[in-house]
Amino acid sequence: MVRFFNPEGHNWGDRNLDGWSISQITFAVVYTIFFLSGCTFVWRYRDHPVIKMRNIGLALLSVLMLHVYMFAVLIVYTVNGAFACGTEFWIMSIYLPIGIGLFQAQNQQLLLVSTGQNRLLHSEEYKPLYHKGGSGIGGPRYWLWRLKIWWAGVSKQGKYEGYVLIGMVVQFWVSLAIFLVSRKFNSHGIVSHHTSPGLCRRGWEWAPSIVWQLLWNFCFGPYLLWKIRGIHDIYHWRLQTTIAIVAGLPGPPLWIIAVYTDQFASINRWWVPAMWLVPGLIAIELTTVVFPIFHIYRHKKAVIATKKALAAFDVKKLVSKPSASSSLASPSIDSRKGRMYSMESLDECLASTSNSDSLQFYATGIELNGENVIFLTKVLKFKQQWHDVLSSTTQITNATKNLFRVALGIYIQLVDANTAIYPINIESPIYAQLEKVFGTAASMIASQRRGSSSALSIASTVTPWETESPKVEYFSEEFPMKDRSPAPSRGKSDSSEHIVTVTQTPYEVDDAIADMLTPDEFDNNVFDAAFKSIRYMVWSETWQNYMRSRRSSSTATV
Repeated sequence: MVRFFNPEGHNWGDRNLDGWSISQITFAVVYTIFFLSGCTFVWRYRDHPVIKMRNIGLALLSVLMLHVYMFAVLIVYTVNGAFACGTEFWIMSIYLPIGIGLFQAQNQQLLLVSTGQNRLLHSEEYKPLYHKGGSGIGGPRYWLWRLKIWWAGVSKQGKYEGYVLIGMVVQFWVSLAIFLVSRKFNSHGIVSHHTSPGLCRRGWEWAPSIVWQLLWNFCFGPYLLWKIRGIHDIYHWRLQTTIAIVAGLPGPPLWIIAVYTDQFASINRWWVPAMWLVPGLIAIELTTVVFPIFHIYRHKKAVIATKKALAAFDVKKLVSKPSASSSLASPSIDSRKGRMYSMESLDECLASTSNSDSLQFYATGIELNGENVIFLTKVLKFKQQWHDVLSSTTQITNATKNLFRVALGIYIQLVDANTAIYPINIESPIYAQLEKVFGTAASMIASQRRGSSSALSIASTVTPWETESPKVEYFSEEFPMKDRSPAPSRGKSDSSEHIVTVTQTPYEVDDAIADMLTPDEFDNNVFDAAFKSIRYMVWSETWQNYMRSRRSSSTATV
């Protein structure tokens, strides 16, 4: 490699082709090839369950915007002023702020996913389907109403992205105003003066371009780290976010010092001020791309290990019969040696309320896929209710209608891609069959106007012993066969659902499915195919990780 240096350095003269220049160009090209290859790989696997929850499209868009800016910075020394001052101003004012803004919006995903998963444990919610309204132009009030209805249906992530979009628009117009009024960039300005290429790149005009970076690194970023401090996910998502934020902290202050002080003049000849931002930008790009790639390969390795274990052993002989005391706490086979915990041990856990609750907390808090375990427990409860209800009543029609409401609640909350906040991942034929059974009723329920919340609770706080007329409850999970006498008052935590008896028809005017006939395809086996698919997924991934974590915890406490 050439090892001489241009004695003039970065002086806005002829292009630099010295050793430092060649080193920067080589790094920029090699790193860009590596980075774009990683982005292509991640985009190819964007529907992979490990990274699907990451909003990877927005993440890749943000780092691509930042990479355009970073590549321009890496070749600034080489081109040595070939960029006009105005061109450099627009690169600095558009690509950097927009890239940081998009990255900031994407980084809220971990907090939102974790919060949403936690809500799955404590409430039954779904996304409403808002009425789109009629056609026509209408007046201002009509469009305000339409805007209100539309905004009510936007998710929290969508709203945050909307705020970032507004900030981007403001950034553009502020940059345009500065560009038009400053004589540094055009001859029609009204402030500042025409200067040399070096002095053009200093001044108040450049300050707004760094505002997003400063706000992210010193305000929103640390606040986000504080909010996610209690999240311990297995995907190292919190670690990824922490590295990206901490690595970018030194850059903005050093950029400001380098631009607005004379003490850095000798350094700026070789290390242009914007280069101080490059280490932080590289950290953002690598964490965004490398962590998903690592977990994709890790997941593939686990799938291969599962297949090998299934091929080598009979599932019924994988684990010895559980002891009567505590089979779940004492695993007998090390899955790291190619063996796995049996399906029977998972079934035993799901049948036990205390053990299934522990598994749900693990799935929602660490693996961030709690909808799968919740679906399994709800389906098991539904099948048990089917047996208990229909074996103890002669009013089969009313009982079946109420059971259909329970099943419809499961479908709306956990299956329907339009209403479920976190829909389970099942095969298309299975989903199509469930949609055929519940799709019409789900649309009728979710399309009702129930306020402006983006996720409306299905459960009612109306208790069965209140004297007033009971409110309609679409998805009650209890069906007593006899009328109940008034019971002593209980706390709010004791009663979260209104109990609908099969001897009554408490349908109100706004009950969308009061007159709907139960589909012929509906029976106690309606969820069997989906249950089998999700059960295998939970067993092969979540259950093995959960049991290993329990074993590690038990070993650590000994």
